[in-house]
Amino acid sequence: MDETFSLSPADLANIATLFPALDFSRQEQIDALLHATSGDFQAAPGSGKTTLLGAKLSLMAARWPYAHRGICILTHTNVARQEIEGCLKAVPYGASLLGYPHFIGTIQSFVNKFLAIPWLRELGIELREIDEQGFEREFYRRAYPGAKTWIAQSEQQRKRAVCGVRYRGADLALVTTDGHTLPASGVTIEHLRRVKAAMAREGRLRHEDMFAYAEQALVKVPNLADAVEHRFPNVFIDEMQDTSDVQLSVLNAVFREAAVVQRFGDVNQAILSRGPKVAPNSFPRPKYFEVRTSLRFGSAIAAVVNAVKPVGGAIDGLGPAAAFAPTMILYSDATVQMVIKLFGEWVASLFSSEELTRHPVKAVCAIKTKGNAAQKVGRHISDYFPSFDEAVTAQNSGRSIRQCLRFASNPTAPNRVGAARSVLLLMVQTYGVHPYKTAKTWKEFARLTASNPEHASRVKSLALQIVTVPRDVCTETTARSSVVSVLAGLGDMLDVVVDEDGVPPEWLIDTGSDVARTAGVNSVSISTDTAEFSVQVATIASVKGETHLATLVLESCRQKVFDLKSTLPFLCGTSNPAVEKNEHKLRSLMNIFVAASRPKRLLAFAMHADRADVASMNALRAAGWEVKDWAA
Repeated sequence: MDETFSLSPADLANIATLFPALDFSRQEQIDALLHATSGDFQAAPGSGKTTLLGAKLSLMAARWPYAHRGICILTHTNVARQEIEGCLKAVPYGASLLGYPHFIGTIQSFVNKFLAIPWLRELGIELREIDEQGFEREFYRRAYPGAKTWIAQSEQQRKRAVCGVRYRGADLALVTTDGHTLPASGVTIEHLRRVKAAMAREGRLRHEDMFAYAEQALVKVPNLADAVEHRFPNVFIDEMQDTSDVQLSVLNAVFREAAVVQRFGDVNQAILSRGPKVAPNSFPRPKYFEVRTSLRFGSAIAAVVNAVKPVGGAIDGLGPAAAFAPTMILYSDATVQMVIKLFGEWVASLFSSEELTRHPVKAVCAIKTKGNAAQKVGRHISDYFPSFDEAVTAQNSGRSIRQCLRFASNPTAPNRVGAARSVLLLMVQTYGVHPYKTAKTWKEFARLTASNPEHASRVKSLALQIVTVPRDVCTETTARSSVVSVLAGLGDMLDVVVDEDGVPPEWLIDTGSDVARTAGVNSVSISTDTAEFSVQVATIASVKGETHLATLVLESCRQKVFDLKSTLPFLCGTSNPAVEKNEHKLRSLMNIFVAASRPKRLLAFAMHADRADVASMNALRAAGWEVKDWAA
């Protein structure tokens, strides 16, 4: 193993000036910066984890000793990648990490670039498309004739099983979505294998397939892992709690003993990959380090967050003081659809117009899908906000090309290919040659390009590039440049050449920041004598990583259990989340933890008055909570 690269206290001389958002009076920050060997860092929400990582990377860049070996920084979303890149661009030496020999990108893009795509080329496969929804539709269309007898025996379940088919592992084993099964043997499974193999030869794959091909490459090319590990002696992984077993297996196989691997995350926010971890080195490993100071919120909100925090020590809230005590809002069947608006009007009375434009106000709920109609209200978002549009997500609520580019490059977002296609469709609708300019839908556009094979191939290639090659849209300048690069790729399909000065301003509107947005599809407009703003309505999963001015947590129901009802003993302090073993309760606790740790100044919960027992409400009041009765 090479000599480990390390930083010294002398390297930190000017760090407070370069990164004023970090609190270097606390030893936990210093320890994280100076730690030189592999380790896991469990970081509290609002602790400045990404800024801390950016600070460490910039210090390393100043003394990096290798010309052809680099630092590998892995994230889960391109939004996180852009945040790290923005941090590096703002300090001396940081920009040197943005190009060769270093790598900053998602785990998916790393696996694609260094392992899967080179191996696919070796196998003679030209990658054409990575499109989850498109793959499912086409696979089911081809598979159905030979599997219809098996599917008919339990149509709903087995259709899902067929649509979920994917490769897993180095032997390209055929598996399906967790919770569903495929036939162990017989003509149906052999038919499914043939259809999957045929689509693979055509270069039509799923994201998880790429990890399977990566694992196959690591087995078939004995020195591949050594070469990649030698290229990257230092590896940093952000948001490690969201890493799946499939991702972790590949990372474990590549980065073994020679590389220093430091992983940052918060296991209490593992709501995207919640479930038993079977891969070695699941996060966090024993003897992990903790960064427990949050600068997002003060002690009052920290107390609520700590009450539902399953793993690690108590968070120390050193952020701004709460504008009001943590609040439990009670509603009834008659008032459930008034809760969000009443909350917004209450928020307007507590904050200035300036504060309301600095950070968003949101109402969040764990579940968006409608459930059992026989159960009482408070089950899902639509009970509170009937017009909620499931197709509109937090990342995709805007219609600008800049926003679609951001959404398309987010590995956790649904229908990313749809966002990429939206970019291309809007471009040809605006500047395309006839007849492309007349296309009203992607399907119509694809039909029009079918008569020109070169154009059809170009469009498919561009859509794939938008999804797999990150586009920098962090600033208006970089977004403008990214838009122009896509336009250039369309070439003679456009009737004009558009330079950076000619990009329509509406294409560059940014709806991905924390700035409060104007009313949109999934929002409630609030207008009072003192303020006009909107309360945005979203799922808890979609607001991970966000900072809000105020957050309303709406109860939901999963498997006939209402999450706030089951969480009350923890909020009241009569149950300890650290010793909870029930998987369903742990899932609810983690969802509530994510939601409760978003706001800076105001945290409230809403639950049905019928589920709010008197003893629990009195216990909350005794703990410093306010209880508001909006059930009348």
